[in-house]
Amino acid sequence: MMSTADSTEQIPEFSITRTLEAPRALAWKAWTDEAELARWLRPFGVSTDSVSFDVRVGGRFRYTMTNDETGEQFPTGGEFLEVLPQDRLVFTWGEPDSPVEGTPVITLTFTPEGERTELVLHLRGYDGQPGDGFVFDGWDEALTNLDRHLRGELPG
Repeated sequence: MMSTADSTEQIPEFSITRTLEAPRALAWKAWTDEAELARWLRPFGVSTDSVSFDVRVGGRFRYTMTNDETGEQFPTGGEFLEVLPQDRLVFTWGEPDSPVEGTPVITLTFTPEGERTELVLHLRGYDGQPGDGFVFDGWDEALTNLDRHLRGELPG
């Protein structure tokens, strides 16, 4: 008698939801315009340099974050898998030029709420929770910077 094992592997994932004080068109632009991304796309204590985003299905992106204190650099990149303007943006997220298969995927969903926007960031392929000092907290801080940028409160 043959038996089969359940090979269903649970993939780690988490979501962060934010209500942004900006209409959906401005929230979308902040995620797709290189100059805007360079101002906010980073956790606290980090600078973002050399931003390149080719926002189209199959387009690639790349940016480098630099720790302001140590100078350590974190090159990051991926490929856009789905682009529905002002609605949904799906992309791989990892080291630049990583293959699509096996690379974590971020799905951004933009929902209008009057003059505000509900943004959901869902990351599949990493475990994360508040206070982890790593991926969850990094994205949480980046989204705080995004909100501050959209309010005109982020210096630089």
